[in-house]
Amino acid sequence: MMNKRFLLTKYLINLKVLLILSLIGCASAKAEKGLPEWIENPNSKYHDALYITAVGSGSSREYAKRDALASLSSIFSVDVSFDRRIIEAYTESRKGRDINVDHSISLLTESALKSENRLINVREGETYFYDKTGMFYVLVFINRTETEPLYLDEIKKNDDIVEEYYYLAEGSNSKLEKFIYLKKALQVTSINEGLRQVHRIVSNMDDTPAPPISKQKLNLEIFELSKKIITNIKVTGEFQEEFAGFLREVIQETGFTVGRDNVDLTIKANLKIEPLDLPREEIFVLWRILIDVHNVMTGTTMETFTKEGREGHMTIEAAKNRALRTVRESLMDEFYIEFNSFLNRSLGE
Repeated sequence: MMNKRFLLTKYLINLKVLLILSLIGCASAKAEKGLPEWIENPNSKYHDALYITAVGSGSSREYAKRDALASLSSIFSVDVSFDRRIIEAYTESRKGRDINVDHSISLLTESALKSENRLINVREGETYFYDKTGMFYVLVFINRTETEPLYLDEIKKNDDIVEEYYYLAEGSNSKLEKFIYLKKALQVTSINEGLRQVHRIVSNMDDTPAPPISKQKLNLEIFELSKKIITNIKVTGEFQEEFAGFLREVIQETGFTVGRDNVDLTIKANLKIEPLDLPREEIFVLWRILIDVHNVMTGTTMETFTKEGREGHMTIEAAKNRALRTVRESLMDEFYIEFNSFLNRSLGE
């Protein structure tokens, strides 16, 4: 009998100990957790139907905020392609009025979010410092209702520009003018393609208005028209075959056809590469390019494009090959922009 009582007493004591330890463990876990619910679940504070939220953490409030903004920017990642070179060449002005394409582009970039551009209404909601770990937490949010009209207004403004360019293209009898207006319309349409994606994210609905003229239609019309614009290329100097090939790339990327009959544009270019006598182990060469472009359709000539530089390597052949690569890069970037800007200026806007 005593043995049974002893066992029962022991069992009850052990049970109490387990219960006490369990309660202590729960209290300890709760104390260890000790974080506001919004850190793990931002929707508990800012409902997803009304806000876009992100939470960041860091060793300081500023780092935590940066982390939150980086997380927020990833939500706005959109799949859109536009050529910065073409933007620079074709959207300088419209009938004397500036077109602020940088403003539209900034609304598509991570930097716009990280700078808390007021136009996209990024705001700081909650902050918390957890003294046990020394970590800061910051919640940032975007109010969907306030922000959605901002993107809608930007889209509408750009759509109006696209329509104007397209109707100007339709009304022109010049194939070059048509090409330029269509190219302008295409670039603004490409930017708006990204803005439409962002608008759908912000509105959380599929109610974004369709573009007035589709990107596919513009691309097709540009393709058909550009084939009819013929460019003749004449090169002199060294590495003529390679140099002519680089220039063909520029013309073909612009969209024109390279040929010799019924010429609309002529390009005369010269490349010179010569050794440099420098007191170094490597062998250096100096390269220099001169390019003249004449628009037969308008009778205008582009200001001579000049560029030079130097490249070095252990052998003269390798140095010259490096120079050729640099020449190609210069043509595909700086000359490409200047060539397209020259075409754009032929409109006389």
